[in-house]
Amino acid sequence: MMDAAALEQRSLPIPEGLNAPEDQIIELARVWWNGAGPIMNIRPALAEPGNIGVVLAELAWHYSHAYAEHHGFDQAVAFKAICDSWDAAHAKAQAANTESAQ
Repeated sequence: MMDAAALEQRSLPIPEGLNAPEDQIIELARVWWNGAGPIMNIRPALAEPGNIGVVLAELAWHYSHAYAEHHGFDQAVAFKAICDSWDAAHAKAQAANTESAQ
């Protein structure tokens, strides 16, 4: 297992363009993939939970462009794959919750 210093070396840099007062800038999540799935720390710091939907939509859009740029995917195909896996993950979670409620 990697130690914290080695993991920090693999972390992404702080993005440019954080042009807001310091008290308005906050990291919302750190997400790592451990081979079996995501491991994350989240900070529910936005006053409106619906704003997280905006963040997730922006992430999907930017990821689709990154896959096009770095891995040769067609952007629309990559975006559809992201959205399809989102839907499948929600269906799986809903089924698991329904089974555990019975």
